[in-house]
Amino acid sequence: MKLFYSPFHTFVHKVLVTAHECGLWDEIDFIATFPFKNLEGEDQGEAYSIAAINPLSKVPTLATDEGQVIYGSQAVCEFLDANSKAARMYPPAGPARWDAITRLALSDTIFEGTVQMVAEQWQVPEQWNMTVFERMWPKFIRSLDWLDSEAAKGWDRFDIGHAAMLHAISYLGFRAEFYEAKDPLYPDFNWREGRPALSGWFGEAIGRPSVQSHYNKDFVGDTSAARLQTAVAQVLAAKQEKHA
Repeated sequence: MKLFYSPFHTFVHKVLVTAHECGLWDEIDFIATFPFKNLEGEDQGEAYSIAAINPLSKVPTLATDEGQVIYGSQAVCEFLDANSKAARMYPPAGPARWDAITRLALSDTIFEGTVQMVAEQWQVPEQWNMTVFERMWPKFIRSLDWLDSEAAKGWDRFDIGHAAMLHAISYLGFRAEFYEAKDPLYPDFNWREGRPALSGWFGEAIGRPSVQSHYNKDFVGDTSAARLQTAVAQVLAAKQEKHA
């Protein structure tokens, strides 16, 4: 399998966590993808485009050896879980499954909202759309408070909802520490403050082998556009062979 993804490991990737938990890590060829990469002042986005296999040209995108292409992190995670050789990240049908999927949906919304705020802060402050921040922050705070109350109850197992929580929370924290532009509403936001249960759970969860497999570790491999386009060509060839 080939996994096209952005190899920034300063936050936890739920797809990578899922791949590792499902025992599929060693079966994946990780393809570094930079849809917005800028080299030497020139936009090289097209060089890193995967539009030939995914019309959205977004990561993560997974391609099977037979050329089937699956995109959208939730779809990729469900595929990995369905083909698991180890743990199952989606509980069986019942309350535990809906709880996991609800936390997955909530966490993905936090992540996507954070991405929107980051994109807004790429502009000069005078051009920021304050509505983005004013709309997102109340949702973030309520969601983190709810997750803290859930963490206080304890969980019996690690599931897809937890992988998504790690993804969202770590990116929210990464954003505050990494980007120079300070948030206009919460410039020094610390998600841990007032959320001891969630903070404690996070501290334990990041010690899992599935997280340590990549978290805060440099990507090892070829990150060139040529490498990516070779992988795209291989996927297209496999797809063509299947339908020949």
